[in-house]
Amino acid sequence: MNAMKCLRGMLVFIALFHLVAGAGLMFSVPFQKFAVASYGSTLPWEPRDVSYIRIVGSFASVLGCLAAMAAADPRKYKIVVFAFIEFFVLRNINRHLYSHELYSGFGVSPLVNDLTTVFFGAQAVLLVALLWRVNKSGSGVP
Repeated sequence: MNAMKCLRGMLVFIALFHLVAGAGLMFSVPFQKFAVASYGSTLPWEPRDVSYIRIVGSFASVLGCLAAMAAADPRKYKIVVFAFIEFFVLRNINRHLYSHELYSGFGVSPLVNDLTTVFFGAQAVLLVALLWRVNKSGSGVP
């Protein structure tokens, strides 16, 4: 499989992940509870919490649409690939710089925080490597 197909595949995965998560977070409180529990977090489930999670869902939906657009033509939408790399890296820095807030405010364990870091860090590394390979092969992003 060539680098362009792999890059498109990664972007499709990112798009699907964010579109499903975004829709679920915006429109389904049971999905919100599932997502929060999957993240290893706890919330009191007050109306304020539900409202904030819906905002996160709308943000995730936009990210999903951007990733889908970039998957259709990574050459044309190279900036979107760069934006996802930056987003994943900054989230990982933030996740550890303010880990005390995750631990005390949301009940997230250090193990879950580390696993989440690996998950999103691996995506950033893969995007960088694939974009580099596409550029190097001359068949990709100019």
